Amino acid sequence: MLPSSRAPIVNQLVVYKVGSADETFGQTGIAHFLEHMMFKGTAALGPGEFSRTIRRNGGRDNAYTDFDATGYHQTIASDRLELVMRLEADRMDGLRIVEKELTPEREVVLEERRMRIDNAPAALLDEAVRAVLFGEHKPYGMPTAGYVDDVRKLGVEDLMAFYRRFYSPDNAVLIVAGDTTADAVHKLAEKYYGPVPGRSHGPRLRPSEGGINLPQRITRADRRVAEPGWSRDYLAPSYRTGETRHAYALQVLARLFGGGETSRLWRALVAEQRLALSASADYSASSLGLSSFGLNIHPASNRTTELESAVSEQMKKLLDGNVTTEEVERAQNRLLAAAIYAQDSLASGPRRYAAALSTGNSAADVEAWPQRIAAVRAADVIAAAQHVWRDDGLVTSLLTPGEDR
Repeated sequence: MLPSSRAPIVNQLVVYKVGSADETFGQTGIAHFLEHMMFKGTAALGPGEFSRTIRRNGGRDNAYTDFDATGYHQTIASDRLELVMRLEADRMDGLRIVEKELTPEREVVLEERRMRIDNAPAALLDEAVRAVLFGEHKPYGMPTAGYVDDVRKLGVEDLMAFYRRFYSPDNAVLIVAGDTTADAVHKLAEKYYGPVPGRSHGPRLRPSEGGINLPQRITRADRRVAEPGWSRDYLAPSYRTGETRHAYALQVLARLFGGGETSRLWRALVAEQRLALSASADYSASSLGLSSFGLNIHPASNRTTELESAVSEQMKKLLDGNVTTEEVERAQNRLLAAAIYAQDSLASGPRRYAAALSTGNSAADVEAWPQRIAAVRAADVIAAAQHVWRDDGLVTSLLTPGEDR
């Protein structure tokens, strides 16, 4: 329960501890497909009636699927919290999937993939990079949207079996943010989710190693590309897998090295050398398995070769120990400020807790995050970079204009 009395509204987020990384090759896309079918009716509600009921009561709802979790959320007036709990509990236990609804929704799912991935050269390259970095046909190496051939084969029984295995209150997290009380949430949760039976789910398995034969380089030429892109992606530990002691320092490293226009990469490549139009770094520790640390550069025209050498030079300076206490503190302050802003949002605040609680961390871990980030020192940042920035966990990728698709 995340209380906020700024406005008389609440956000309910139910997150199931299952995502696309829990799928097997041959049934990819099933977690995302099931997310769509969760809106197609129960014994009590007809197809689409869930969202129509929310809208009639002045609210809005949506859902998401990622590698480790699937979430369903509604934002509505505080006095309608009981309504959305009743509706969500109903489809937690009473979902009905019929061929009449599944067949057209399959085309919606496939069209979504076409729009977001097949028609986006950068997304296609990212899909190829993940397959190499994490291992082909392995968790995190398969796309959340699924492979087209797999999605076309999924049937009613496949989806219902996945639903029966993973969708129950003992495999879910309930987060309510907004203008209500913990006592009120507890009573409603007991009333509506309490009677729903639990199920046996089995262990969630994630490899402790990435792809084989690294480092590798991937180039994608596509006539739809207007400007080139260059990236480096490294295997990295998360809070739960690998050398987890580096997880907080890696967050500081990402902010210090590529977190905006004051970061090392931006200053060196964009402002000073003019080799790039933009430069950034990204890392998330909230993964049940291994994570990745990425460097993403938008090269200036015809400067890609020089750019790669310049990136390596900046990385070497940091790996050699050239990190000051002052720049670590600046990175920490920016991370902490972003977390404070996130807590003010009825959307991003719950998502922070959802990411932790669906991957084995606790609410206490979320609440201790500021202190753990503040405890990172320059030596920790250097050690984290030395652990992650290694060739045996690297995929370099280049997106270029071209005729091949």
